[in-house]
Amino acid sequence: MNRKLNNLKEGEYYANFNLVGEYIIKARKAKPKSESLNDMYFSWQDVGFYVHTLITNERLYEQSLSEYRSDKIRAVERARSSEQEVARLRTEVDKLRTKLNVGL
Repeated sequence: MNRKLNNLKEGEYYANFNLVGEYIIKARKAKPKSESLNDMYFSWQDVGFYVHTLITNERLYEQSLSEYRSDKIRAVERARSSEQEVARLRTEVDKLRTKLNVGL
């Protein structure tokens, strides 16, 4: 996906995540013994870590894919230049054989 679009979506996600997280923290500080608020707090942390991992994995995947494409393009270019060099050398060998056969 487009890098700029991803950055905008991630920024929006993190802003919303932080906003809700602040409310959870405030509520938890107001009622520190509330089991449901504590559960919500730790679940919210888990969600944050999970989404962060997904985002990181997606970036690494895109980077790897880009590297694989570059490697493939480089290999194709090397193969083409090698084929051109082989063709040039074959032509030169044919010329030399002709000269040898003629006795020059």
